[in-house]
Amino acid sequence: MHLSILTEEDFELIDRASISILEETGVAVYEKESLDVLESGGASVERSTSRVKIPEKLVRESIERLPRKVTLAGRDEARSVTLGAGESHFMNSLQGIKVLDVNTETIRPSMLQDVKMFARLVDYLDMIDIFGVTVVAHDVPGELHYLKELATAVENTGKHIIHGCHGTRMMKGFVRIAEVVSGGPEALARRPAISSFGCPVSPLQFDRANTESMVECAKAGMPYTVLSMAMAGASSPMSLAGNLSLINTEVLAGATICQLLNPGTPVIYGSVSSIMDMRTGVMALGAPERPVINTAVVEVAHSYGMPVWVGGMSTDGKKPGEQTMMEKIMTGLPPLLAGTDILFGAALLSSAVVYSPEQLVIDNEAAGALDRVRKGMNIDSEAIALDAIKKVGPGGGFLGMRQTLDYFKNDVWMPRLLDRNVYDNWQRIGRPDMRSIAREATKKILEEHSAKPLEDEQKKEIDMIVKGCSE
Repeated sequence: MHLSILTEEDFELIDRASISILEETGVAVYEKESLDVLESGGASVERSTSRVKIPEKLVRESIERLPRKVTLAGRDEARSVTLGAGESHFMNSLQGIKVLDVNTETIRPSMLQDVKMFARLVDYLDMIDIFGVTVVAHDVPGELHYLKELATAVENTGKHIIHGCHGTRMMKGFVRIAEVVSGGPEALARRPAISSFGCPVSPLQFDRANTESMVECAKAGMPYTVLSMAMAGASSPMSLAGNLSLINTEVLAGATICQLLNPGTPVIYGSVSSIMDMRTGVMALGAPERPVINTAVVEVAHSYGMPVWVGGMSTDGKKPGEQTMMEKIMTGLPPLLAGTDILFGAALLSSAVVYSPEQLVIDNEAAGALDRVRKGMNIDSEAIALDAIKKVGPGGGFLGMRQTLDYFKNDVWMPRLLDRNVYDNWQRIGRPDMRSIAREATKKILEEHSAKPLEDEQKKEIDMIVKGCSE
């Protein structure tokens, strides 16, 4: 199944608006090396204000250099994914600051142990293809937490890891860890087991710490996601089309910097954009406008030939329940049907402030259902089942037929958490609800599952890198 909301003319209007902004208004870049390469590439740089005006030719050349397919390898090779190949993948949301504790059911600040917990859960869950380092380790001082979180993640999942980082020093350590896990500098550029991302400061600013990280990532040839967080009505225009043009401008500017630093660097188009709730001032992640924005983002990115990941399966709900699931399905399905390469949002609660392990398990179930909807219906002479229908005829049954068994295995998604009992049976087994089932499933996974361990030499090297950056 496929959803499209933009016409070719719509894309051209957005594209022309972004080029006009880049050429005439420009972006502010607060990092010297990026300013240098932009100026060398033909951009107009005003050093006193850090304002950069980027000519269309430079932007178009940069787009042409971008890889159309990007491999995100897993430490476990069998769990690698390729973006840009026509498939959609799921990732948990990342960098939360609080956890809904699965044992006490209280909300508390996130710790390094929670990174381990979420990594182990993602390593087990079948629909979450990529591990985004879920929460911030408040028990690790200073910016060293970025490296400690990354080191903990690589020990506890064999899937590809995406994590953010700030500043040149920490990002150099980040890249070295990525090289160790991937198998060396050349392997990191070819089949990276770790990638990174950063957010422009909307509207139209590239701050020093994020941009320094982008520079180091691009130099290493490691995939980098330019992830716009433009908030309609606050840091971007209230109109959704204006919001989209600003998102596009920021991503194109980031992609241009990466290509000037290292032509061919894989850049992923990213958006976690939504609207500001005018009553509360929060970014409303469960708003219906969010999937409209991010569905359009998917179409724009693919028009440039860029892989894309967007926020979805998101909510402003405070706990697992009715509002949470309504908003997660509403925000997740449209960009998935538009063909996003990555949909992320699993585990997220409370406008991305609180993260829940049991919600992650529930979202894994929801991802299976959404993916089944995305796949649609296969129609061919065998699937139409003309012979079976003629054989059974009026008033017959299909339960005992071979065709039923075959298509039950291939065409039908089976839930693990959802209840499909008749009412009397549901009462008889104790009236279970999805949250309680998910809570028990979460505890069972954490008791029984561990990721394939790192090689001893890899662990030693990573420990030395982290120690070196802490001194």
